Amino acid sequence: MIAVLYYRRRLFVILTVAMCAAVIGGIARTAMLPDQATSPLPPNSWHCIESSTGAAAIRIPAASGTHTLVIGCLAAASETYQVRLRFVDEATELSRVSLMNDAGVVRGFGAPPNEMDAYETTARGPRAPQKTTREFYLHVTDGELNDPQQYARMTTQCVAEGDRVRVFVDQQLGANGIRESQIADLIHLLESDVLPRVEAQFGLILDVDHDRRFAIVISPWLGKLQGGNVSINGMVRSSDFQRDVAPPLGNQCDMLMLNSSLPCGAALRDLLSHEVAHAACISQRMRTSKMNPRDEQDWVNEGLAHLAEPTLTNSSERIATFLDDPSQHPLVIPDYYRAGLWRDPGCRGATVLFSKWCVERHGQGLCRRLAQASESGCCSFEQATAERFENLFRQWSVSLADENGRQPDELTCQANILHAAKARRQHPAVGHSEVAITIRGTAFTVVELPTTNASSVMLQIDGDSAAHWQYSIRRSAASTPTVESKGRLLSADRSSI
Repeated sequence: MIAVLYYRRRLFVILTVAMCAAVIGGIARTAMLPDQATSPLPPNSWHCIESSTGAAAIRIPAASGTHTLVIGCLAAASETYQVRLRFVDEATELSRVSLMNDAGVVRGFGAPPNEMDAYETTARGPRAPQKTTREFYLHVTDGELNDPQQYARMTTQCVAEGDRVRVFVDQQLGANGIRESQIADLIHLLESDVLPRVEAQFGLILDVDHDRRFAIVISPWLGKLQGGNVSINGMVRSSDFQRDVAPPLGNQCDMLMLNSSLPCGAALRDLLSHEVAHAACISQRMRTSKMNPRDEQDWVNEGLAHLAEPTLTNSSERIATFLDDPSQHPLVIPDYYRAGLWRDPGCRGATVLFSKWCVERHGQGLCRRLAQASESGCCSFEQATAERFENLFRQWSVSLADENGRQPDELTCQANILHAAKARRQHPAVGHSEVAITIRGTAFTVVELPTTNASSVMLQIDGDSAAHWQYSIRRSAASTPTVESKGRLLSADRSSI
């Protein structure tokens, strides 16, 4: 009996080992199937090249159409990383290619904010301005923001007010600094257009000082910041909206500051919309996080403010700078000032395009959800969109590389140019020499891969392992013509993503 049990156990072990070997062999044979290793990618669809180490390889068949490779980097924006491309005649490794996965993390938006401290929305009629002076403070040097010695005191005079707006002018300007007609036009533009439109988009602005007016402070100081080296048109600071931050670090007032050299027309409307959006977003965040307020990161703040601009006077050059070389202009910059990128046009262009793409994908309601997010930075977008940031970043980057963009009608609104945005491409040559590309964290580059008629080639990709690379590739059918940008930049075919 013992002998029978012994042989049965041996037989069981042998069968188990044989079955495991068969499974392993099947997996190995499946991975090496000839048709899987040589079949080209389906045309006109984006695919991700999976790589956990930064290295990957993919076969490009001869005369198989144009291949576009997007290389994204999700590491910290403060670092620069290198990825190397090499074309070889024979492949020894083929990466697994799978359709992009859009699965996301769903997070709740929490309870609706309390609007009890917002302005009343009923019209109160015009009132005579208060003939009083008021002092405001502004950080004007390169010194630390928490050092009171780095702030200038502005003594201002209230010169006019409307139903929602009160205008203060720095006494440095004298009696003839700002014309009365300019002040009247400014109040009319704010009350009839900018304030109601922006508050409908993002939410109501807090009445911090309980005077039922949004303060506009006009001063020449904005033309000589950082020791006279920086000039800006407008500014809204979150510290001014915090009642527990005493002067000079905060003004305990709902306000925006304007340069006394005011623009006019569409540029003024975009400027006011941008700054009022900052005020609305700060107000919404303070209501959402009253018990534990958390500042939003700079790149999200600026992206939201640009969403309020009716035209592109404040962003067209920034968009062009970014698209000229997206590999060197990071998206995710938590603190522009400390990163030395406060006025960097390319980084601002990145957040303009990313924010507008997200709204196009998720609808206008995204603006208020982002403004009310209890998280910050990338987590704010995940909370508001219910998608992982890494998926948003990949899909946004490939949308700017897609050749099937829509050419906008020349007579349509200028904002339609954004639907035709297309990033400049790099064009490496086929050969045995290595092509090295440097990319900043949370930036990407677009590579137009060459085609060969003689034989297939293997593209080998080798990047820094710490960079958290995203490799995405698209093949256009050989019969599909390549659309040249000629300065116009094309959008992505989102249905293929």
